[in-house]
Amino acid sequence: MSQSSCDTDVPTGVHFQAELPIAWEPLPGPPSEVERLSESQANEELLGNLLVLDEAVTEPEEDAQQEHWRRVEAKLDLMLSLLGEILAGQRGLPVARPVCLGGEVLCIDGISDQPLPAAGEWLRVQLYLVPSIPRPLMVDAEVLPTEAPNRLLLRLTGLPETTRDLLERFVFRQHRRAIAQARSHAS
Repeated sequence: MSQSSCDTDVPTGVHFQAELPIAWEPLPGPPSEVERLSESQANEELLGNLLVLDEAVTEPEEDAQQEHWRRVEAKLDLMLSLLGEILAGQRGLPVARPVCLGGEVLCIDGISDQPLPAAGEWLRVQLYLVPSIPRPLMVDAEVLPTEAPNRLLLRLTGLPETTRDLLERFVFRQHRRAIAQARSHAS
């Protein structure tokens, strides 16, 4: 995603940019509390699992037992990745699009294959944060006005505090990873 993409619409703060599978469907209005609660439990489980999978061992490896567990973890990661590919192939993921995700805002660029919803409309968004894990983050969002063509700017609404905290932790880790990769490419 180019520097001029969603940067003009996303408020300052921690966010990350990636090309991710994403889909959305219109809602008749703001979601009910019951709908929000059912989504939040699944979202918290997904985000918690992604954060655990993303954790790195920070201690230096000291003995053969730690090396053994590192190899076991690598094998489990490979199995999960392969299982995810199989499930994704059966289920089919939506089109991957350039997105910019923050704790409260989601920007989607490059939408030319369908009409854009109008500002003020409500959507249920399915965002696949890790394409190899075919389980989406489900969020309800209000469409915000934007001047950019082929762009959808959304305000994430109704996330319970626990879900929002987990999402912000995930976004922060992705943001930090992007900075580290940029620094390593620059040197």
